[in-house]
Amino acid sequence: MPNWEKYGYMDMIVAKLPCNVGEKGWNRDVFRLQVHKVAANMAVMRGRWDWNGMMKVVFVSECMPMVELFACDEMVAREGEWWYYRVEKRRLEQKVGMPVGSCELALPLWEKGINEVYDVSKLKSITQNPTTREAYATVLHSSEAYVCGAITLAQSLLQTRTRRELLLLLDTSISEPKRQALSRAGWTLRFIKRIRNPRAEKNSYNEYNYSKFRLWQLTDYNKIIFIDADVIVLRNLDILFHFPQMSATGNDGSMFNSGIMVIQPSNCTFRMLMNRTKEIVSYNGGDQGFLNEIFVWWHRLPRRVNFLKNFWSNYSTEASFKNHLFGSDPPELYSIHYLGLKPWRCYRDYDCNWDVPDQRVYASDAAHLRWWHVHDAMDEGLQKLCGLSKERKIELEWDRKKAGEMGLKDHHWRINVTDPRKFV
Repeated sequence: MPNWEKYGYMDMIVAKLPCNVGEKGWNRDVFRLQVHKVAANMAVMRGRWDWNGMMKVVFVSECMPMVELFACDEMVAREGEWWYYRVEKRRLEQKVGMPVGSCELALPLWEKGINEVYDVSKLKSITQNPTTREAYATVLHSSEAYVCGAITLAQSLLQTRTRRELLLLLDTSISEPKRQALSRAGWTLRFIKRIRNPRAEKNSYNEYNYSKFRLWQLTDYNKIIFIDADVIVLRNLDILFHFPQMSATGNDGSMFNSGIMVIQPSNCTFRMLMNRTKEIVSYNGGDQGFLNEIFVWWHRLPRRVNFLKNFWSNYSTEASFKNHLFGSDPPELYSIHYLGLKPWRCYRDYDCNWDVPDQRVYASDAAHLRWWHVHDAMDEGLQKLCGLSKERKIELEWDRKKAGEMGLKDHHWRINVTDPRKFV
C-alpha cells in the first residue's frame, strides 16, 4: 500500500485496471486485485466525502471492475472503457477492514487455539440501522426431494433462538400440503420462476440450479444468509449478518462453498449474473462454480461455519468427531452440511453412505445421529414429511445387499434396521 501521508485529500480517484481477458484465470490476477485494493484504500484514507458519505471513483479498463469491492449499484455511468462510480464510505470502510483475497480468516480458526467471539465492532458494520431487514433463506425448486431437509433446517435455526426472518424461495413443483408444512416449520414462502442453467443437459440434477440467483432479487432485505436445505444449524449464526458479500467457507483451495453465503440483494447484481450465464463455464456445472467466477476474491469464514460432512475424516476416530458434534470445545461447530446421501434418505439406524462405495467418504454415524436429534425434536406432523417412499426402501435394501456381497469391513449392512419408516 502507498504511504498515505504523502498524499493530500482528493475529490476523485482514477485508476487504470489491468485486464487480460484472453488469458486463463485473468480475473484472478493478483495485480488486478491489488490495484482495486489501492483505489479502495485511497478513497477511505484520502477521499473527500460529500454530506451523504459518497465519493467519486473512476476506473479505466476493458473489464468491469470487481463487484467484490465496487458494487454495481454504485456505478453511475459507463462510456467505453471508462467506469464512473459513486461509492459509499461506510460500505467501503468495512470492505477494506477485512481480509480480501488471502487465506486470512474473517472469524477465529480453532486450529490456532483461538475460539473467542469475533469483535464485530472492527467491521464498522453497516447493518446496525434499526430499519435494516435481514433474513435467512433457502431455495426449493423442481422437486420435493429436499422438503424434509428444509423443514429440519428451519427447526434447527429456530432452536438457536434467532429473531431474523426465515425465507423460503420455491416454485410450483412443491405441492400445497408440502407448502403448508413448510410454513408450519417456520418458513415465509416466496414463489419464484426457476432459472435454467443453459449449459446443463435436459432433466439433469443441475438443470435449474441457477434458480439460486433469485436470492439477489430480495431487495426488500438489506442482507441475506443463504443456507442449503441439506444443512442443520447447531449454533446461532446471526454474527454473519455483520459480514459483507461475499463471505463463505472454503471448499477447495481458492474456491468457496455456496452452501452458506452472506449476500446483499441487488437487482443490478441479479441482472449481471443473468447476463453472464452463457459466458461463464462453471467448474462443477452448478451455481457454486458459476458464483466462484463472479466473486473471485471473497471473505473466508472458518470451516466450522459450514462444516462439510466429509471433513470428519480429518479426525483420527469417529468418536473424536462425535465429541466435536456435541459441543466439545474447541471446536464448536456452527453447522453441518450433509453432502452425499441425505440423512432422511437413509434408515435412522445408521448412515447409508457406508453401503455405497463412491459415497463412503461422506459416511459418519455421529453426524447422521446429530441430524436425527433435530428431527426428533420436531412436531410429529412435520416428521411425517420425512418418510421413505416404496422405491427408496427398495434402493436401500439393494445397497445393503451389494455391500454384503462386497464384504465391506465396517459391517453396517449387518445392522438390524429398526427404523419404523421401513415398515410403513
